[in-house]
Order: sequence, then structure tokens, then C-alpha cells
Amino acid sequence: MLRAQRPRPYAESAVLRVVGARFVRDGRDLAAPFSLELGAGQRARLEQPDACGAMVAARLAAAIVKPTFGAVTVGDFDSRLQPAQAKRLVGFVPHCGFSGSEREFAREIGFRADVWNVERAAMQRDATEILRALRHAGSCPDGYARALALALAPGVALAVLELAPEGAVDALAALRPEVAVVATAVAADRFAAVAGALAESAP
Repeated sequence: MLRAQRPRPYAESAVLRVVGARFVRDGRDLAAPFSLELGAGQRARLEQPDACGAMVAARLAAAIVKPTFGAVTVGDFDSRLQPAQAKRLVGFVPHCGFSGSEREFAREIGFRADVWNVERAAMQRDATEILRALRHAGSCPDGYARALALALAPGVALAVLELAPEGAVDALAALRPEVAVVATAVAADRFAAVAGALAESAP
């Protein structure tokens, strides 16, 4: 089941557009097929029947996994044809967060700065500020907060949160209201139909 904010009155173009995305292995869908469209600052919660489906759906939305059927477009880039360009617009947050030491965290910031072609000092500063704000809010576990800081620091257009903990989406939206967000979750009703999209007004 997909719950997305009502579209804003005007958006120049979609940050994320998914049309009938499916990922099939050994003849079976690993994630329930889904479609959605998000503009800047919009948020969606994508529910799947199980954790495996939620993880696969997150990787489809983040252009990490190419869909077997359907299409995923991030900005103007097709994840199947232009995966490198699509991934540069996305900050992906894995469900396990970041469990390394502070030294490893600093090393990861440097590595990502090089990959994104961002000045290391600027990325270090941004990641540190984001992490400080998340810790102050106390809205998610520290490992997940560090993963969020790493994902947001390069200045992404889309954040994809895999099996996001309670409060993570709201904390991200407060820090970066212009970033589109997809958070995956396991459906409360495991037998609910999740093939389509259900629009829901934002509070």
C-alpha cells in the first residue's frame, strides 16, 4: 500500500516517477509491483508484505536495483539506461544504518565527497550539522541518524529510507523540507493488497 501526500499545487517536474515497477527473480516478484510520483518536498510511505519486499522496493526507488518490468525515473534519468546519473540524485539510507566508529564515519564522509565530487570540508561540515540536529531531536537511533547524515550531506533531491524507524521521516523533512522522501515499511496487514497506489492527504 502506498500512502503519499497530495501533490503540491505546482511542481516543475517529478523528482521520482515509478510506473509498474517489478523485480522478479526465479519467476516470482520479490516486491509487490508499485507506481508513484513525487515532486520536491513530497513524502511517500511504501508498504510491502514483508521485509524482503520493503528492501527491494527501496532499492528500486533509489535506482540501485533495475526493475525487471516497469520503469523508475529519478529526475530526468531512467534507472535502467542511466543508473549512474540517477543514483547521483539519491541519498539511500539502509535499514541497518551506519554502525562504524567515528573514525570510520569520517572516512566514509571523505569517500562519499570524492564520489560525489563535493569538497570534503563542506561535506564534513554538512554531515556534522545534520547529525547534531538529529541527535538533538532524538528522533531515531544513532546508527540510523549517521546513515541519514551521510545520505543528505551531498545535497540530494531524493532520500530513500529503507524500513525507516519511527520519527525518521519527520526529522528528515524538518531538516531538508525540499527533499522528496520515500520510506519503505512492512504492511501492518500482511495480506493487504499493495499493487496500486492510495493517495492520502497530508496532515
